[in-house]
Amino acid sequence: MASISRPLAIALLVGTALLGAGAALHPMLPADVPAQLRMIAASSIFRPVHLAMLCGTGLIIAGVWTRLSLGGAATATPLIGGLALVCLGMCFNAIDIAFMGGAGWHLATAYVAGQSELAPLFEALHRFGLLTARFGNFLVALGALVLGFAERADPESPRWMAWLAWIAAAGGLAGVVLVPEASLLMLTAVTLIAGWSVGTSVRVLR
Repeated sequence: MASISRPLAIALLVGTALLGAGAALHPMLPADVPAQLRMIAASSIFRPVHLAMLCGTGLIIAGVWTRLSLGGAATATPLIGGLALVCLGMCFNAIDIAFMGGAGWHLATAYVAGQSELAPLFEALHRFGLLTARFGNFLVALGALVLGFAERADPESPRWMAWLAWIAAAGGLAGVVLVPEASLLMLTAVTLIAGWSVGTSVRVLR
């Protein structure tokens, strides 16, 4: 594990940066479906942003396992469980990203080209994608909760690492339970886990 811990830590940092940059550049879609389609079709960066977010997600899924190089035998099992939940949640969240960057973008360009009958199809598929992302963020929040306890049980882990994981868990669960799917705050778990990811990367690289 030691031989690949540093490359994985770098992958985690780069993936977190790509996902964060993509989220920051993502246009704020209006509530009206036809307006959403027109905005997507008019945005030249919409598809590249989603491709960057997908690449970032993949790097995060690979990179989080660098944490195992820091943990002792006593915390290995909860760490693996927490990391697996985070990775699975990221995969579900990526389904919505892939839909919007692929089929969603295609439906938008076809809609503005005159195929107005595609609006209900886009709305139905987008609702599925958003619900999938909600479930993914729920899994990430649960994984962060487990990681927090694993960090707390590891005598070599700084206390702030546990708190970074628990902040992601608390904020993520609140976003999943309380926030409508149309709001970006529903993705709080994936957003806040970045703090733990950066902290882990820095510890490994040091």
